[in-house]
Amino acid sequence: MRLTQDRVRQTRIYEKVVEEIKDDIAAGRLRPGDPLPPERKLMDSLGVSRSSLREAFRVLELMGLIESIPGKGRFVRRPRKDQGENRGIPLEDEAILELMEARRILDPAIAREAAKRATPSDLTKLRRVISATKDGLEDLESRAKGDFDFHLTLAEATRNFVFVNIVRMNFNLIMATHDRIYALLTDREVFVDEHQAIYEAILDHDPDRAERSAHEHIDRIYKTLQEVMALGR
Repeated sequence: MRLTQDRVRQTRIYEKVVEEIKDDIAAGRLRPGDPLPPERKLMDSLGVSRSSLREAFRVLELMGLIESIPGKGRFVRRPRKDQGENRGIPLEDEAILELMEARRILDPAIAREAAKRATPSDLTKLRRVISATKDGLEDLESRAKGDFDFHLTLAEATRNFVFVNIVRMNFNLIMATHDRIYALLTDREVFVDEHQAIYEAILDHDPDRAERSAHEHIDRIYKTLQEVMALGR
């Protein structure tokens, strides 16, 4: 029990550190290209251990907010220079869009392989996930979990451990920012209908349709997020 309590306590501490640094970036107290203060200074000012601080750094790097440069330290990540229509979008939102760009390539490939290899057990699990997602549509965290469970099950159906690990990594960022992402994606029923379309293509073991359905799903999400973020919502 003591180990469990310590782990919960440490989790809450690193999450607090993440929020502190995110707030500093959002408020402009830390600007793109700025170095983060030395570890010892942050440990003293925030009252945290080195392990909690480094866990916070790992999450912030995954979120695309900071980057480590060997031999120099950790810095607030600079936005891409070729933002184009994304110019002026906050760094955290830009990181989310970059993740969605990557998913526009990965998700259709995963769905295609899942359609080839899915077993009856995989199909049963997908049906259960979709049903649970429908029941939790009004709650942001439940919707995020349903999204994660669906795409992880697709990856597991490919029998490719690389796809599974990529999905886990991607959704670490999504779950860390789920309150932002899913608050912007208000078309809840469309979201579930698209998951259903992917599932039906996999049920029919139709790789082309599964790939197309997954592409349409993630492309719509990317364009929706891009539009609403550009409006500053």
